[in-house]
Amino acid sequence: MLQSDKQNSFSSAEELLLELKNLQSKGDCVYPKGVFPSQRYHPFLPYKREDDNLFFTASVVQMLQGLDVRITETERALVNDIVAEAKTSYHLFQNKDSLDTYNFWQTKPSRHFPNGAFMHRFKHFQIPDDVDDTALVFLTENASKERVSLLREKLKKHANLAYKRAFNPFEKYRDLKCYSTFFGEKMYIEFDICVLSNLMRVILLHFKDDLNEYDHDTLKFITEAIMNDEHNSLPFYSAPNYPTTELILYHVSRLIPLLPLEYKCKIEGKIKADIQSRLKSISGMKKLMLENAAIKLNVEIDSNTPVSTDVFNDKSFFFFHAGMITAFENSVAQKLAPSGFFHLRYTSKALNRALLIENMVLKRGLTPQ
Repeated sequence: MLQSDKQNSFSSAEELLLELKNLQSKGDCVYPKGVFPSQRYHPFLPYKREDDNLFFTASVVQMLQGLDVRITETERALVNDIVAEAKTSYHLFQNKDSLDTYNFWQTKPSRHFPNGAFMHRFKHFQIPDDVDDTALVFLTENASKERVSLLREKLKKHANLAYKRAFNPFEKYRDLKCYSTFFGEKMYIEFDICVLSNLMRVILLHFKDDLNEYDHDTLKFITEAIMNDEHNSLPFYSAPNYPTTELILYHVSRLIPLLPLEYKCKIEGKIKADIQSRLKSISGMKKLMLENAAIKLNVEIDSNTPVSTDVFNDKSFFFFHAGMITAFENSVAQKLAPSGFFHLRYTSKALNRALLIENMVLKRGLTPQ
């Protein structure tokens, strides 16, 4: 599809890829070579820090790899350069003992809460490796079946009921042998639809016809939470790390094409309908992100709508957040946990640009050349 004149007045996909390449760190005292800058901030207090993490870099790589056949040769060369450079940083976030799992932050030595004034000084605030970053690495490295099989065995040891019972999802889900967000027996068990959607994409690529009870229970949680409309009514409790309906819909939309029919038939229609409904009432980056989800699921959208300036100027959008009291099991903490006052949000210009590139390229398939 030819870009509309209004879209071109902002940027072409090629220009945005060049901008993305320029955003990628060349290596300095804050960001290692290949990493995309991001920031953590408090939504109400005057707190903002540069944050060198794996999450945004691997997320950008995954989006770029998904552009596939719709890009030009010039764009493909830029994508290949960006992806190759990003992957050179992955080893910095690998398990501290060189096991095949990955951390949000650098591990050798730990750089938890980087560039802060307090928490980085104490080992207590270190976090274990997590399923989300590990899944993103596996997806972007096209992990082999053998490698995924070994990961799946490790996941069982940290799943719900393996050594403790989850307290964060609703009571009706707490007896599911569902995979948890974190590796590490000292961590609480957490169910997060978006994290689990990323993980199940890794597993379904190789084991769609050979699912175990943990896989089935994880898919049961995802599908039942959607069927019960909890992603709309209570998004924080459905996805504590991605606590908005739009983020949940985006992540589940990437899982839908891989789902076994018994699960796909239960939620595909609802996901599509919810995306169409939300698109009528949102703007900025949230709308752009859901347009991407819609196109991937063959949901009809207005492909002639130009990219609005509110996409470039959207300061409210965040793609991930950390709940500061999510880990506490007492009832008072759990009631307060959804409040934004107890959250740190994470944002990245590079991630936003990757979503915009994804949007422009996906729309090429909607209108004849």
